Amino acid sequence: MINYNGNILSAKEPIFASDNRSFRYGDGIFESIRVINGNIQLFDLHYARLISGCQLMKLKIAKEWTFDFFKNKINALLKENETAENARVRLTVFRGTGGYYEPTNTKAEYLIEADPWKGKGYALNEKGVLVDIYTDMEKTTSLFSTYKTNNSLIYVLASIHKKEHKLDDCFLINSKNRVIEAIDSNIFLVKGGEISTPPTTEGCVAGVMREYLLKVMDENNITYHQTPITLEDLFTAEEIFLTNSISGVQWVKTYKVKNYELGIAKILSEHLNNHLLA
Repeated sequence: MINYNGNILSAKEPIFASDNRSFRYGDGIFESIRVINGNIQLFDLHYARLISGCQLMKLKIAKEWTFDFFKNKINALLKENETAENARVRLTVFRGTGGYYEPTNTKAEYLIEADPWKGKGYALNEKGVLVDIYTDMEKTTSLFSTYKTNNSLIYVLASIHKKEHKLDDCFLINSKNRVIEAIDSNIFLVKGGEISTPPTTEGCVAGVMREYLLKVMDENNITYHQTPITLEDLFTAEEIFLTNSISGVQWVKTYKVKNYELGIAKILSEHLNNHLLA
């Protein structure tokens, strides 16, 4: 089942007409949210990013769409789908139907989907990730690049490239030929005991898990730098790991002919399970 503007409907039931603006123009924004042991993980950060993105996109959201409103709607759908313990939730907000490029309706609509998730906790991948660079398209740096908008073509094409080349993931680059993120994750490098991650000004998504882990590092006096990552940095790094709100922390084993250690990624993954799931 899904929740479309407060209506609980079958996920197999058509709900959009052909002039839906999200379909036509990618005129929307979304959050991918993990539910573990019945708890919606990091929802305060997800909600803050969602509202900020709606403001940037000039989406007119209803006054009742508060933090508690969406949290209650998500919990109700989880119960309806009998996935309340462990699930992956997608909350999408998009502009209502009307107009061509210029909308005649700025009022926002929402859609909540909830699918069961097999894992119980944030499992660090036992087999390291094999990655390469996706170079067919550069990600444009803009005010929108830090959000998860419905215009996600670069991630779709990078995913196809990954499958065609038998990879586990791909690094994306910006117009300056610098590494900014993976397909659905932020990237962290470790060298000399210090951690580096691209600043959002490089064009990466302002990931919720990224934000949480940077706060953890601040609180535990772990040295890190938000600095541009070059292709050369990938070869001099001792460890690389990826983060997102669904999988937590995933360590990269191989990039081209370079193999990496597993260290900081394991520590951070253990922290997630010890603190977020407590």
